[in-house]
Amino acid sequence: MFPRKGRSPLKKYESILQPIKIGNLWVKNRIESSPAEPFLATKDGLVSEEFIEWHKTMAKGGAGIVTIGDSPINAEYAAESKYVIDLSNNDVCNGLFRLTEVIHRYGAAASIELNLRTHYTPTDMTLEEIAQVKKDFVEAAYRCKMSGFDMIMVHGGHGHLVAQFFSPEYNKRTDHYGADTMENRSRFAMELLDEIRDRIGPDMPIEYRISGHEKHENSVKTEDVIEFVKRIEDKIDLIHVSAGDLYRLETVKYMIQPSYVPRGGNVHLAEQFKKALSIPVTTVGSIDLDMAEDIVAQGKADVVAMIRSFIAEPDLIVKAMKGEGELVRPCIRCSECTNNFPHLYNLPIRCSVNPLTGREAEFKNHPKPEVLKKVVIVGGGPAGLEAARRAAGQGHQVVLFEKDQELGGVLSIAAAGPLKTDVKKYLDWTRNTMKDPKNIQVRLGEEATREKVLAENPDVVIVAVGSEPIVPELPGIHGENVMWAGDVDLGVAKTGDRVIIAGAGLTGCETAYTLAKEGKKVQIIDRMPMKNLYNGVPGLSIGTLMGYLQEEGVELLYETALEEVNSDGAVVRSKDGTITTMPCDSVVLSLGVKPKREVMDQFVKTAEDVRFIGDCNNKSGTILQATYEGFMAAMMI
Repeated sequence: MFPRKGRSPLKKYESILQPIKIGNLWVKNRIESSPAEPFLATKDGLVSEEFIEWHKTMAKGGAGIVTIGDSPINAEYAAESKYVIDLSNNDVCNGLFRLTEVIHRYGAAASIELNLRTHYTPTDMTLEEIAQVKKDFVEAAYRCKMSGFDMIMVHGGHGHLVAQFFSPEYNKRTDHYGADTMENRSRFAMELLDEIRDRIGPDMPIEYRISGHEKHENSVKTEDVIEFVKRIEDKIDLIHVSAGDLYRLETVKYMIQPSYVPRGGNVHLAEQFKKALSIPVTTVGSIDLDMAEDIVAQGKADVVAMIRSFIAEPDLIVKAMKGEGELVRPCIRCSECTNNFPHLYNLPIRCSVNPLTGREAEFKNHPKPEVLKKVVIVGGGPAGLEAARRAAGQGHQVVLFEKDQELGGVLSIAAAGPLKTDVKKYLDWTRNTMKDPKNIQVRLGEEATREKVLAENPDVVIVAVGSEPIVPELPGIHGENVMWAGDVDLGVAKTGDRVIIAGAGLTGCETAYTLAKEGKKVQIIDRMPMKNLYNGVPGLSIGTLMGYLQEEGVELLYETALEEVNSDGAVVRSKDGTITTMPCDSVVLSLGVKPKREVMDQFVKTAEDVRFIGDCNNKSGTILQATYEGFMAAMMI
């Protein structure tokens, strides 16, 4: 679809495409799919077809190592962790063996992360319980070996039990497993690794995962972690350097970086370990292919682990090797794939930009249509574009109407501003896919009407005209000092120095942060209580953003309703009914969106099959919902 430019792909990614020896294992390249929990196993922790198909995509897509995510090593942890792999008994081996066969079929090495999360700390454990935990790890490791895995990953980071033995904050023991000396605080891990090695033998590499820094005030020091790894260096074959403590919510952004956190923020930690050690080092943390190449080429790490890039684009490595970098669908780091708070709701994995994620088994044998149809799509936003790509891929002839001179729709607004570089990459990608599309006729700058659609004599009409902002009928709402958040983000509207934003959802908070970074005094109001806005707990993206708002001095006032706007500012009603005026120069509306009913209604009965998708369908207004509806509308033709 696109001409290749510059260096050949093999030269461009020369460093990461080089094989590497890990222990006695040769791996074909330097890219590892890092461990994740897709919640696609059975409720009882066994391998399902969905689980196999999800991991298969990464092996087929070119990953050097495919790592199965966080897997409980004992029955206690497994009882609380449903829909992930339970390594506590032999029943799991049958399915894991079938899984490793599939991974090996594509030349990838198969690995799996062994972990134990508990409600207790090392301080609370008896010596017998410590010995049992080691035994549980050892037997789980051996089950992995018998299931065909090439290597294992022992999770010794992120504040989990193994890491806690090394941490004076968690480990208050006074015996030889205490944290009073380097020797004692290292003892549990050293014994654990020795016992695992005795059980699995010398030929199965062990990757050990650590937090190079836990990112809180009582964090274990990086120099101490390096000293610890030197002590276990002869017992492991690869050290995996991450950051953060899962039990301190303020540090989660260093483990799963939302779009507001710079990419590759943990690389400097891996570089320090690389300089101090002789074994290979893995780095992780929102890294894309170009960054990975620079990291390995510059000697900052030997292996790069990534998962969200694979979730968004499973064929990541294959496309890179073919020189199809423009076709790599970028991850927007929205955290939809990891945002269900592991083990709380156990929702199956989904992706905002890749509707096939988690649905691979359902669609792997999806039949091509027996009858090819003429499909008219109204609207070139994320829903319409996804529908166009998928319908054309099924062989249908597609005509796409877009009233603006550029494709993207609401993505153009979502990609505006300094916080939105990831969405901007996705916007560029989705426009690139329409530059020379097969089976798609794109009509830019042409607004669809009922007459134009009927003139195409379509078999199917997919209406994706988007939405419009909600503007309540309040006194002064149409004044010059009132503007929409989307126009502010696009730079179409300029605010004064004192700003009140009505609406504390993600869009309102993002706009507030951008304005606050410009030095403006910003307050956010919302008529809803916080618990109703964020379903009880702010997700990763909004939680991180709210932390930034606090740092910038942005005030959030919940249960505060906008009643009027005048020349003095915003008149608001508080929970107790008190009416006050909040002085400001500008009021920015971010109160959600509503379907364009009048636009939609004109396309009713323009074909035998008419479908309404995306924002105009009055759904959540997310990219995830838009792409899903576009995908399903096309695949069901």
